[in-house]
Amino acid sequence: MINPRGIRSFFPSLVTGRWLPATFPLLTSVLLILSYPGFNQGWLAWLAMAPLSWHILNSKTVKAALAGGLGAGFFFYLGILYWIYPTMRAGGVEPAVSALGLVLLAGWLSLEFAAASCFGYCLKMSGGAAFPCVFASGWALMEWAKVTVNLKAVWFPWFTLGYTQWRYTELIQVVSLTGIYGLSWAVCFTGALIGALVYRRQKPLNTALSLAPAVLIIGGLWLYGRAAIPAVVPGQKSLKAALLQPSIDLYAKWDRRYADEIEAKLEGLVKGSGKPDLVIWPENSLPGWIEDKHYGDWVSRLARETGASQLVGSISRGDGRRVAVFHIDPAGAQQAEYFKRVLVPFGEYVPLRGLLGKFIEPVAAMGEFFPGALKQPLMEIKGIKTAPVICYESVFPYLFRSDARRGAQLFVNITNDGWYLDTAAPAQHLLVNVFRAVETRRPVLRAANNGISAYIDPYGRIKNRLELNAVGVLSVEPETDPAAPQSFYTANGDLFIYACGMICLAFLLAVLL
Repeated sequence: MINPRGIRSFFPSLVTGRWLPATFPLLTSVLLILSYPGFNQGWLAWLAMAPLSWHILNSKTVKAALAGGLGAGFFFYLGILYWIYPTMRAGGVEPAVSALGLVLLAGWLSLEFAAASCFGYCLKMSGGAAFPCVFASGWALMEWAKVTVNLKAVWFPWFTLGYTQWRYTELIQVVSLTGIYGLSWAVCFTGALIGALVYRRQKPLNTALSLAPAVLIIGGLWLYGRAAIPAVVPGQKSLKAALLQPSIDLYAKWDRRYADEIEAKLEGLVKGSGKPDLVIWPENSLPGWIEDKHYGDWVSRLARETGASQLVGSISRGDGRRVAVFHIDPAGAQQAEYFKRVLVPFGEYVPLRGLLGKFIEPVAAMGEFFPGALKQPLMEIKGIKTAPVICYESVFPYLFRSDARRGAQLFVNITNDGWYLDTAAPAQHLLVNVFRAVETRRPVLRAANNGISAYIDPYGRIKNRLELNAVGVLSVEPETDPAAPQSFYTANGDLFIYACGMICLAFLLAVLL
């Protein structure tokens, strides 16, 4: 039975604002959502961690801090991953199941925010003066862990704080030194510092002075970025590339009734691409296996007729079912192949198949696939060492860094974002390539079935693009430089993260001792 006295006490609490502090973590969710594509107000991200940080410092128990982190993470992921629902509905999944899928994924990923909140609560025990620095170090370490765990397990590292800054070219140049994690650290530090200052209720003058570290960090990033970007990008325009964007309906792709229509559309784009050295097809362009004689002969004929190399995205039987890219030379011969290394969980394979296989099947039309080896030979196209990456692989910095260390001069990302329909997901997917280009100081060409196709230079500037759902060919001449040195991040790896790890360990030991 409902207690009337409890009801009467609720409304005065609401009016007097005693419930207001519990809603502060949700403000973090709102600010981060507004920072992402769809709104693209990336400047808000520098404030976003302040409400959650204040909540952590104000929490009387670790459970309260944990609850705030879970709430912030859940509503944030619910907001930026909203496209999961229309994607599943378009695939014929029932509304209730589609909604449940989105809710479960948001709940699962909110554990990232919960872990960071628990860590932040532990930092209170050490006095709190260094809270912003150590909390930001813990956050960066968490982001690195959720990406790197995919080498052996599975997570969905779609979001990092640093990604919110993708439109601010000067600010993102630091990732060539630290990887994306250094920029995430800076964004988190600024928000945590503001949250800590509000919690301490300092006088206005003291607060202004205490904000100096945040101002210096943002100013320093901007000045470094200005100095790092040359007025003229050194390099050679030695390759003419044509990026195909056919905008083929995803759900007609594997229907044999549409095969001839799809072939005619692709052939028209290839033959209408001018006189490029290289034609880049999107992921899984062929409406069948490349080993089928019909499709193999067709692609070879197009290469001979156009006199251009073809990078063709296709599924392959190979030594097992693979998501692949094939290099067909101008003579029509297959020169090289690349097999996708990190597959999409539940889309291209089922994690924990022994446990979940009875209940879940992959949603890919052609069934379950196998990953390729982490280190595969680079392709050489007109003397340029080229590293292909497929779709979801663009969110993993370690793949790009490994290929760049082995001499890659150009990255080609092919994808099929038709799953996501007309949502913010294709823009979210595009932006991660901006950071891979800056991290490695190598250009990235991106061919997407329905967009957004783009040419991104080594400084993260989108030089050319073909918008979502457009049909056409994007002709580009990427500037590559065989003598270009490796970026600091490529050559030295995650030194910044190691430093963050030592900082976190030192303060946790201080708390325990």
